[in-house]
Amino acid sequence: MSAKVQIIGNLGRDPETRVNANNTFIANFSFASNNQRKSATGETVKKADWYNITATGKQAQILAKHVRKGDPLLIEGRQTLSEWTDREGNSRKSVDVLVQDFRFLGTGNRNDENQAVSETAGSQIPDDIREAMHTAPDDLDFSGDNFPAVM
Repeated sequence: MSAKVQIIGNLGRDPETRVNANNTFIANFSFASNNQRKSATGETVKKADWYNITATGKQAQILAKHVRKGDPLLIEGRQTLSEWTDREGNSRKSVDVLVQDFRFLGTGNRNDENQAVSETAGSQIPDDIREAMHTAPDDLDFSGDNFPAVM
């Protein structure tokens, strides 16, 4: 079962890319969303929730080209919980999100040529990004080895 989620956070690492057996471009990266709450004693407790993010097709190409570790994004997608066993035999769980839509929220602390991608007042969105926004692929086959799992 999966759930639709909307997450604001920052990339935990640069996107890793590959092309699957169906010749679909895939980008994977870790993503942190910071939360804070008050403890029973009234202290502020800060915590980061981590997600494994997978983007496919044109969206994956855009993200791989324009975002880096630390960059802020808004991601909308389908969330699933994966259970697996690590190399030491321990049971693990991870939260995976397949991107359906995204928004650039800036470029973090970077100062490079990709900064033109940020959606700030008066800025122009490059054509390749505009084309990829709001387009979730409908024809992906996630059965067997074609599933773009993030580990």
